Amino acid sequence: MTMIAAPGPAMRRPAPPERWLRGYGRMAAWDIASLRLYLPVLSCVLILQGAGFVYGMGLLFADMPQSAAVFVSTGAPVMNLITVGLIFEPQLVAQQRMQGSYEFLQALPVPRSAAALAWYTVALATALPPVVLTLLAGLARYHLHLAITPMVIPAVLLTCLTGVLMGLAVAHGVTQPMAANLISVTLIFVMTGFSPVNFPAGQLPGWLASVNQWLPFGSMATITRSALVPGFADGVPRAYAVVAAWAAASALVVAWAQGRRG
Repeated sequence: MTMIAAPGPAMRRPAPPERWLRGYGRMAAWDIASLRLYLPVLSCVLILQGAGFVYGMGLLFADMPQSAAVFVSTGAPVMNLITVGLIFEPQLVAQQRMQGSYEFLQALPVPRSAAALAWYTVALATALPPVVLTLLAGLARYHLHLAITPMVIPAVLLTCLTGVLMGLAVAHGVTQPMAANLISVTLIFVMTGFSPVNFPAGQLPGWLASVNQWLPFGSMATITRSALVPGFADGVPRAYAVVAAWAAASALVVAWAQGRRG
């Protein structure tokens, strides 16, 4: 009689959750290793971006009103959270396309959701120190006193996640590297100059304020600001819904783009 041995540890195929976690860990390690020279520089750039914006806006006013100081000091950290995913990721993928490594990375036997979450983890870890330092710069510059609530955790996590997913949607959905770079840069200009991130929506023309009710950037600032200065922002539940809807829509675009490629 021929006996068939039971599969041992070396023969056992990893269960789906184990495979997903293993893929997540490996892709996070890959992202950190491949970008080890860029991530510290990117963090420094974000610190200069945030702190420079906070201090630079103060130079425009001999005595900045307290409400304006709150908007600037809580809006600049939001820009830090979004920039890594919305600007750096499309540029990174565009570079991979031009170097010919994009197809190799997409063909790796790793669940794509695990790869996306790994990049989100790296982006969040890169953005958090600049966020904290930018916020401290605003507090020191304008002598503010914030009452930070536990809601800052979901606000920061959701804001960064949505920025990362939007960046991934642009990076994978737009196959031309130059076009992807132009779109990401245009979005950052829209966020900075035409969205109520660093100023109240009432200062915008009526039509533009109405458009921004459906765009994510002002809502990202609203949910973050409400967690840092309770009672200062209005329409917080709606803002959470808008940001979550953009995150979900961006995730669908990423899934469609990667599925189309496969």
